[in-house]
Amino acid sequence: MKNIEPEYIKKLIEIMQNNELTEIDLDDGEVVLVVKSNGYKPVIKEKTEPDENQTEEIAAEEEQKIEDTKKLTPIVSNMIGLYFSKPSPNEAPFVKVGDTIKEGQTICIIETIKLMNKITSDISGKVAEICIEDGKPVEYGQVIMYIEEE
Repeated sequence: MKNIEPEYIKKLIEIMQNNELTEIDLDDGEVVLVVKSNGYKPVIKEKTEPDENQTEEIAAEEEQKIEDTKKLTPIVSNMIGLYFSKPSPNEAPFVKVGDTIKEGQTICIIETIKLMNKITSDISGKVAEICIEDGKPVEYGQVIMYIEEE
């Protein structure tokens, strides 16, 4: 599987789309190929098994990520639709990374079946990360943004 042809990957994506799959994992003992879809656009990652030093580094990185995310609270979508960061194309976004927000403040709009649903924050804090690109699809339960609580 070391020399993966683009046609092979295209075939995997086609299989995923035709069968409504969100992930395919292939492992030939040397290389692991993971093809994931967020529901709309497949993401392809290829990785090899890490050696012992890499394993320790990965474990340290994962531990740091866990510590970092403990300080952050995710705001997740309660519906499926399209994410919009602004009330209209010519206006400023509701929030940007670094903004301080209050509980009940509008943070975005999710359009579902031509209805514009204002999404409000259920916590106060500082916007640490916005996880969805403007105009892109959002799934139920998907993280919209992370808030660093005050």
